[in-house]
Amino acid sequence: MTIIVYTKPNCPPCNMVKRLLTADGIAFEERNAADHLDYLEGIGARSAPVIVDGDHVIHGFDPDQLRRLNQ
Repeated sequence: MTIIVYTKPNCPPCNMVKRLLTADGIAFEERNAADHLDYLEGIGARSAPVIVDGDHVIHGFDPDQLRRLNQ
């Protein structure tokens, strides 16, 4: 399953998520949050970034949870 990272332009936490995942060798697909507002609202997202790995959703920059994605 592909990890999807929903981001906004010029979003420091979004950039931090992408840097951490890349540094840890975790592959992901980036999507613009503005293009997926209905889906994101449906899963309770109120801000970016939102990281989706199957049924697991991470809201915001949480290094501990992000590093668990690779396990």
